[in-house]
Amino acid sequence: MNLVLCLLSSRRFQTAGRIARTVPGYEHDPEDKKAHEAFQRKFERDKAELRRIGIPLQSGNDFLADGEPGYRIARSDFELPQIEFTDAEAAAVAAAARLWQQPELQSGSAEALLKLRAAGIDVESHAATATVKSLPGAEAALSPFFEAIAVRRAVVFDYLGSRDESAQQRRIQPWGCAAWRGRWYVAGLDLDRDAQRCFRLSRISGKVRLTGPEGAYTIPEDVDVLAFASESESRLMPVRATVMVRPKRAWGVRRRADQIGPRTPEGDQVCFSYTETAPTAAWLASFGPDVLVVDPPELVKETVACLQALAAEEGDH
Repeated sequence: MNLVLCLLSSRRFQTAGRIARTVPGYEHDPEDKKAHEAFQRKFERDKAELRRIGIPLQSGNDFLADGEPGYRIARSDFELPQIEFTDAEAAAVAAAARLWQQPELQSGSAEALLKLRAAGIDVESHAATATVKSLPGAEAALSPFFEAIAVRRAVVFDYLGSRDESAQQRRIQPWGCAAWRGRWYVAGLDLDRDAQRCFRLSRISGKVRLTGPEGAYTIPEDVDVLAFASESESRLMPVRATVMVRPKRAWGVRRRADQIGPRTPEGDQVCFSYTETAPTAAWLASFGPDVLVVDPPELVKETVACLQALAAEEGDH
């Protein structure tokens, strides 16, 4: 860093002798042959390292020092260009920043927004047009999955499949995470089944635990996690729901129905198909006493649990 600052400080080419006198860490007695050779080796290594990491090091002759070879870094080549976003790009950044709700993920997006605002880029003005459906319950699993993918470690978690009565332990080597239609998925190699699988993060119960050594596997080059996620959702079998709806109420449920009737003074029987129990139950619970879930039993149970949670939350206030 000291060498970079020195070479940026002047448009003149800085000779090795001047650098040795001004840059901390290069101090030595030029008359001491071994010390001077050590300086030259270190200076060559540092120059090579600067070039390796992409810093544009220029070389030339300093004619104010009898044409002795020198070095400099041109600010125009070193400084980053002005960052500019189109409206669509700014909206995408705002959407990405608003997606994270967990503290460990939110801090990174907050820092990114702070840096962009410091550069004069206002992405917050585009936030209203950036609609993001986020599932905070699923986000808790994202951080350990990201860590496992980065270091190539296996993970263990409890998973409640669509046909499972209770959560089952799964062991996978994760390949990547992707969001599909507002839901997060992870794809990888299921170690117990020795086959590629895709898991919805909202179905994970408890914590995701990293296990085994780092570098335990390689990710296939042709992996398309988004394709796995879309295929996984398309394989879900629809389930038939029957609910009773009060007369002239819950029009959102009625619009989703493929059958309404018989009708009674107390309410109308409404039938529709769904694939996901938890979000469907939460949606039905939002209609309160206007909707009574009749069938299937698992949807009844989940809806009652949602209503009890809402009642407890109201009680706390």
